[in-house]
Amino acid sequence: MPARGGVGRGYLQTLVELLLMGAKDGPVPITTSELARRIGRSQQAASRQLELLEGAGLVERYRRGRSTEVKLTPQGVNELVGLYLVLRSVLEEPPESYLFTGTVFSGIGEGRYYMSLEGYRSQFARKLGFEPYPGTLNVRLDSPSQRMQFRELIARGGIRVSGFSDGVRTYGAVTCYRALIEDVAGAVVVAERTHYDYTVMELIAPVSLREALGLRDGDRVSVRVFSEGQQRAEESRRHPN
Repeated sequence: MPARGGVGRGYLQTLVELLLMGAKDGPVPITTSELARRIGRSQQAASRQLELLEGAGLVERYRRGRSTEVKLTPQGVNELVGLYLVLRSVLEEPPESYLFTGTVFSGIGEGRYYMSLEGYRSQFARKLGFEPYPGTLNVRLDSPSQRMQFRELIARGGIRVSGFSDGVRTYGAVTCYRALIEDVAGAVVVAERTHYDYTVMELIAPVSLREALGLRDGDRVSVRVFSEGQQRAEESRRHPN
């Protein structure tokens, strides 16, 4: 998880302390002396930390007479979610698979172009065992909990497809996760350079998923994605040497 520029070291500790005080659900009263005690720094350093966090959009501060109240912003909560997912990916055994549900929608057509590039196609064939149909199926995930699971899946890592250059343009790496889209075997692809966030999954398969499953924009679809451990086992089976 990238560090926030401009807020200094230890900012996550401050966010965690504010979370423990209840600042996720609403403004909580806090003094710089109390915050200093909690984070083990000077009162001046604690005051400066709050200023930097507010400037970075991670907290909001409110004056209530002579007292100050602090609340975590959605961006601040998101930083803590990222920390949680990184720790969970290291400390806990991954589940065998994740089940996602979402709604099909049309993208801007980039998937068709990228799936037609030989630099990607040959790697997909070697690492996933199939050449993808030229195009991706875009699925918007249903809920915040699904999006959190997607972040967790990505934090655990998957099958890496390396970036390459065609002499004119450089193309970024892609991470893949084996998946069953309804009953069609395929994969989730997460591009290193993408305009989508954790609300959207891009899916590939050896066939047109829209045609094979009779899908149109607005239809709902389920996707079972297999975890890193399952994928490594499959890779070892396919490529024992």
